[in-house]
Amino acid sequence: MPSAEAIVKLSGMEAGDASVERIKHGLTNESWLVSALGERRVVRISNPEDDALQINRSSEAVILAAVGDAGIGPDVIVCDPARQLLVTRYVGETWSEADTLQVENIDRIAALLRKLHALEVPTGVQSVNLLAVVEGYLGTLDQRAIVCELTSPTLRARARESAIVLYRRATECLCHNDVHSLNLVESVGGGLRLIDWEYAGLGEPLFDVAALSVYHRYDQALRERLLSAYLRGGEPAESQRFEVACWLFEYVRDLWTAVRELPSVERVAR
Repeated sequence: MPSAEAIVKLSGMEAGDASVERIKHGLTNESWLVSALGERRVVRISNPEDDALQINRSSEAVILAAVGDAGIGPDVIVCDPARQLLVTRYVGETWSEADTLQVENIDRIAALLRKLHALEVPTGVQSVNLLAVVEGYLGTLDQRAIVCELTSPTLRARARESAIVLYRRATECLCHNDVHSLNLVESVGGGLRLIDWEYAGLGEPLFDVAALSVYHRYDQALRERLLSAYLRGGEPAESQRFEVACWLFEYVRDLWTAVRELPSVERVAR
């Protein structure tokens, strides 16, 4: 682990009275909050095994610039994928799970996702094909001869069919793909923002809506409220696709967890 002095240097701030605090909620990266002279920055050093986790840092860099400009992501100070380094301005406190269950906040998240999905997609953004994501994670597990319920023929077939169903009427746009309370931030300057864009890309918008529902175990009433708020009350036919997206998101999340838990020296890139 880098020393506090090294972290301050990476942040680009003056070392004088700087304080360094490790951010503990990251699962795949190491992050620190650096504070000095009234300014706060977040330093992230990313996981060197991005391929196995299907992370494209070059695409992430392009997306971070776009969402920062749009006021829905963090402001970037340094983004250097070659050094596995990202430095952003501190946005604010992350939400709690309880925050995501409040009806007024569900409406705010829906509005934030609509704004994200309406953004023009910049050149250089990866396409997140859900079928390819599933096949990639399963391929990694297969190469390691991992046999479990997730790798069963029944779930493989259901996942493939679910991805196909979603793409039959897909309207691809810029998506975050990992929406949950620890990636939702009440901005110091006001407004709601998303952080941790490493799985973002051009994809299926309902996958973002599904992510929040699955992560926070929304009951049917909250799922319906979120979908209605996102669709502004329209397109009731999307309810079935939304349920498919929820199931597929949960399966992809479980596959990701299985791959992440493999011994790091033995992970196999997709």
